[in-house]
Amino acid sequence: MRRRTITPIFPPPGYNLAIPDWPVEQFMLRIGKGCSDYADKFEKLTEVFEADRIQMKEKGIPPKVRKYIFSIKEQLRRGVLTFEYLERRTSVTIPKKKATKK
Repeated sequence: MRRRTITPIFPPPGYNLAIPDWPVEQFMLRIGKGCSDYADKFEKLTEVFEADRIQMKEKGIPPKVRKYIFSIKEQLRRGVLTFEYLERRTSVTIPKKKATKK
C-alpha cells in the first residue's frame, strides 16, 4: 500500500481572510439556500465567521443551514470562493442533478 505525504503550506491559506464590511443580511442573501431567514441572529459579519457550531445551535439555526454556512466559510478560507464573486452574484446555488429514468 502506497502512502502519500503532503507537505503542509505554511501559513495555511485564508486564516487572515479579509472580511468585507457587508451587512449580515446581504451576505446571507448572497450565499442563498434560505440563510437570509437567520440573518437577524447575528449583529456583524465577523460574528458569523467567528461562531462555532455550538454558538450557532444556541442561536437556533438548524443543522442543514449551519453546515451550509460552514461549507461557504471553508470555501472562502481556501480561496475556492471569493467575496468578489459573491458580490457579483445575487445568490449562489448548487444545481441539483436531474433524475434519470432507467
